[in-house]
Amino acid sequence: MEFGEMYFRYWDVFPKKIRVTRSWWSMSVPLSIRGMPRGELQYETTDSSIAWVDWEGRVRLGWRTGATIIMVYDSPSRDSVRYVEIEVIEEYGGGYGEPS
Repeated sequence: MEFGEMYFRYWDVFPKKIRVTRSWWSMSVPLSIRGMPRGELQYETTDSSIAWVDWEGRVRLGWRTGATIIMVYDSPSRDSVRYVEIEVIEEYGGGYGEPS
């Protein structure tokens, strides 16, 4: 194979980490895909009560605090994956009440 025939497939998802304070209002963060995925993207989360991805590729943050991981696959074979770390924290002293 000559140098001109080499083919590299690059793709990635951004942001890599999302850290927000829990809110009573709906929050979302759009995911940005860079490069050339092989096919239609598939999203999976380890805890959908903290965060999930909607059909437009936006991370929707739940009303529950905690941490979760979103996996983004670039094909049904799921042999290429990227990760997004999610953390939803509680804000004390900002209208949510003090810890007991």
